[in-house]
Amino acid sequence: MKRFLRISLTLSVLLVAGIGCRKPKKVVDKIQGQTAPDLLAKGESLLRKGKWEQGRATLRLIEEYLPSTPEFPKAKLLLADSYFFGSTNNYPEAQVEYQSYLNYFPRSERRDYALYHIGLCHYAAIETAERDQSETKKAMESFQQLLKESPGSVYAEQTKSKITQCWRRISEHELLVGIYYVNTYDYPAAENRLRNLLVTYPEYVDRERAYFYLGEALRKKFVSQESLTQFNKEFLAKYQKKEFGELTPADLARYNLDFGKFSKEEIAKYREESKGFYQKLVESYTTGEWSTRARERLVEMGQRDLKEELDS
Repeated sequence: MKRFLRISLTLSVLLVAGIGCRKPKKVVDKIQGQTAPDLLAKGESLLRKGKWEQGRATLRLIEEYLPSTPEFPKAKLLLADSYFFGSTNNYPEAQVEYQSYLNYFPRSERRDYALYHIGLCHYAAIETAERDQSETKKAMESFQQLLKESPGSVYAEQTKSKITQCWRRISEHELLVGIYYVNTYDYPAAENRLRNLLVTYPEYVDRERAYFYLGEALRKKFVSQESLTQFNKEFLAKYQKKEFGELTPADLARYNLDFGKFSKEEIAKYREESKGFYQKLVESYTTGEWSTRARERLVEMGQRDLKEELDS
């Protein structure tokens, strides 16, 4: 009896092993007896002929049924390329496929190629300077990652050039936002945006316009909400009050006098600083529209030496 059980178990194991070694009928039907090299060659040939859908469908068979074969990495990259270089240039789909390739093969020798093309997919979607720049930032992140990982890559020089263009587009966007704030009378927001612009993008910003509009923001700015809040806080503390409702008529009269003096001093500081930016523009750029406009502003603000120079 024991011998019979041993024989039965052995036959069962062999039967299961035999089933495991055979490809399921569904897979055989799908690939029709073709090997991974066959499918790769066929898919690549179809893509070369511009038969994009057929080529992708063929390469997908490797991805779906033969992912453990040596041909799978190339098939995966070809799928991404088919969207990038295809007749319709489907960059979002290409980006997804290149990223999928990196997820499958994080240590691939073609990693720099995939990273570069992910950057290009985002780069192709960059909006004009007036619009949102999220794609510009994503492109720059991919390009910077490539340079960090593979500084000697064959794509390094092209990548550096693309990064420069990204910085320029972002800085132009920030400048236009600052100008928009000036034109919509939000001078504190304009000041903050333009100051940050000059600090963050010193090599790429259009400094002529940045100086001029920063000067404009400061020339037109009155006491900011932040300064007013701080003044009120200090005034209440000075007179040992918790809130304005506790102020007496005499306190309110003192408040008006103190605030009048404070606001006059604050505005004078803004105006003086605005002259400094106009002056930088005049000194750094002796000719051009923005230099001329800056000179005119300085004359309006009482720079007599400039008026005499203009009249001479």
